Amino acid sequence: MEPHDEAHAPESDPAENNIALRRVADPGELIAAIPAMLGFCPTRSLVVALLGTHPENEGVQVIGAVTRFDIDSAADPAEARGLAHMLESVRQCQKTSSTMAVVIDDRPTGLTNAEHLLRHLARAGIEPSHAWWVAQIATGVEYRDLCRHGRDGSVGDPRASTVAFAQVLDGHQIYAARHEIADLLDSDPVLAQQVLPYRGCAVARYRDDLAAARTPDRVRDYRRDRILWVLSQISTAEEKRPSAQDLATVAALLRDRTIRDSMYGLARSEYHGAAEALWRQIASATDGLDRAEAAALFAYSAYYYADTVLAGIAIATALDAEPTHAMAQLLAIALDEHLPPEKIRGMAEGGVVVAADLGLDIT
Repeated sequence: MEPHDEAHAPESDPAENNIALRRVADPGELIAAIPAMLGFCPTRSLVVALLGTHPENEGVQVIGAVTRFDIDSAADPAEARGLAHMLESVRQCQKTSSTMAVVIDDRPTGLTNAEHLLRHLARAGIEPSHAWWVAQIATGVEYRDLCRHGRDGSVGDPRASTVAFAQVLDGHQIYAARHEIADLLDSDPVLAQQVLPYRGCAVARYRDDLAAARTPDRVRDYRRDRILWVLSQISTAEEKRPSAQDLATVAALLRDRTIRDSMYGLARSEYHGAAEALWRQIASATDGLDRAEAAALFAYSAYYYADTVLAGIAIATALDAEPTHAMAQLLAIALDEHLPPEKIRGMAEGGVVVAADLGLDIT
């Protein structure tokens, strides 16, 4: 399976503690909570939830991971084998014990397709303990129980689910469709045209200024000054939108490894949202390595806060712009192996240390 191919690869959200430990009472509520767990409302999809034991109550099961697959891709025999292998890897990583499946298919043959898909998955070794079909995830839509006929019901309000409420409180946005997430990092030709005249000059100016600093102490001071300038752009972004020249300057500064590494520390700061907005603007206004650096920073911050669908799209954006980008490659491996956010948060700590070595506290 190609790790970032829309037609074949799963989009996944390894349900972290802020999701997994929130309980849902019935299938209708579970189905209604899917958009909050994924970050968007899926259509024509197979959604698989892996269950584990509550860390403090062995009698209660909790969602340990949620993964979405394109429904037609999941029905392909070759893809189903890969799907089974991936789910087994996730099950071992997340220490989950059972599986639930929800098939979302609004076509006239949706229910029949769901029943066929369930049999097809069983032949591949995937046998959910619970499974349901629903045409779409919307308030009041009827769902069908695929394992226990007659135990049907209706979907709750996705906007009012306990998981959705918790996600919003945690600062996560829930999108109406996946393409809305992908659009966040689309290239902006108009902005790119505005930034382009400044990019070369910004790179040359920083290179020359750094060379003019000469001594290690002056280089250190200059980098600290430049980081402070970036932080001022982030902290005042709500009052003053960065200009095209500002965006070009930040992009040039991100080519400096010391400055770039310190920026990863912002993921754990109170300004992480404003920093993400800046990385998104730069990614939309540049190409090549500059686009990759900004997209990787955005991806890391999204991953840090368990927005793994958004992180996956940003990682793919970075790798499309620069296929050999080291950080994007590392994040892609972590995401493919369903490492929980706490496993990658050390990079933010490292960024804080880099800044501290320059005499800056970015926490």
